[in-house]
Amino acid sequence: MRTLPDGMQANLDAGATTLCWCWKIVRKDGVALGFTEHDSDLVFDNLTWKAQIGLRPGVFESAVGFTPDTGLTAGALQQSGIASDDIDAGKYDQASIEVWRVDWQKTEHRIGIWSGEIGDITRGEHAFEAEIAGPARKLGRTFGRVFTKVCDAELGDGRCMKDISAAPFLRPSVVARVMNPSQFAIEALNAPQADWFSFGIVKWLDGENVGQTHRIVQYFRSGVEDVVTLAELPAKPIAIDDTLELLAGCNKTLDHCADKFANSVNFRGCPFMPGNDLIIAGPVENS
Repeated sequence: MRTLPDGMQANLDAGATTLCWCWKIVRKDGVALGFTEHDSDLVFDNLTWKAQIGLRPGVFESAVGFTPDTGLTAGALQQSGIASDDIDAGKYDQASIEVWRVDWQKTEHRIGIWSGEIGDITRGEHAFEAEIAGPARKLGRTFGRVFTKVCDAELGDGRCMKDISAAPFLRPSVVARVMNPSQFAIEALNAPQADWFSFGIVKWLDGENVGQTHRIVQYFRSGVEDVVTLAELPAKPIAIDDTLELLAGCNKTLDHCADKFANSVNFRGCPFMPGNDLIIAGPVENS
């Protein structure tokens, strides 16, 4: 049960209210944005809440139990103050969102109605639509470690501990030819193996995708070129002469860890863990 501020309760009891909706988005990088449906900006909580007709909070659905509360918000790009480049760069992924009911005449009279985080975002040329979910969404996430036969460390991280800061594991290159939106060719790097960078990472050093990273789903030699296929489309088109770094790939198996990286001592999987066949096994009658 929510307790209303005394002045706000008196406003409601009077029948003619001066209430409006406000919503606040806080990105992972700490940037906070406030919006209101009121016809002029409001200032409270050390934030200017912009009167933007380009953003609407949508409808929120609540449920009893562990089912996450859900909602949808939509808006016009730029007009709402939310830029398409920031969405493409993932700045709004898992951003927190709060919905408030506020007395626009006395903003100290306000009450929090709903809170959650932004999930999937889709955008078109001029508008975006974001899924938002309540705190119960976090109950569906995996915390801690899940034991599997393959390694659950990331190549080069504090658990893997393999130094991959130089060749042959890290190699700079330049886009020589764009084959399709997620595939491009570079000058042959003469890597130790033909698929050396498969399952690795591309980091863009300049161009329109500068600073972004993408997983490599396939890497192979083709004559005097090496071909790189990304697992997902970059936010912006790949262009000839874009510079990048290629990080060698690991398929997370013990054999790969030992043969390619000589790092089996730090392997973080459980390759000898019994599988389902042992669980369902039963006695066999001898003939």
